[in-house]
Amino acid sequence: MRGTGRYNVSLGAVATVQGIGASLSNTVAGMIVVQAGYNVAFLTLAAVAAVAFATFLFVMPETGTPRSAEPGAGTPQVKLPGARPAAASP
Repeated sequence: MRGTGRYNVSLGAVATVQGIGASLSNTVAGMIVVQAGYNVAFLTLAAVAAVAFATFLFVMPETGTPRSAEPGAGTPQVKLPGARPAAASP
């Protein structure tokens, strides 16, 4: 996503959706509490969160590179200023 010119727009969209969700959850929970009680309100909001998590888990593509595909995977590559390269081992 970085480098495409859309990072700030997508970050703003995610923040907007989170704000709307936070605002609506109080309103919806309040209406459910009045009609059916606290237990039903909690379970309803928990179900909405579970659906959102499942959607995120199965719909969002993996964006990272597998560690095994990266050159030198598993070996930390630390370059210190002024350090000489290590000699190749036989």
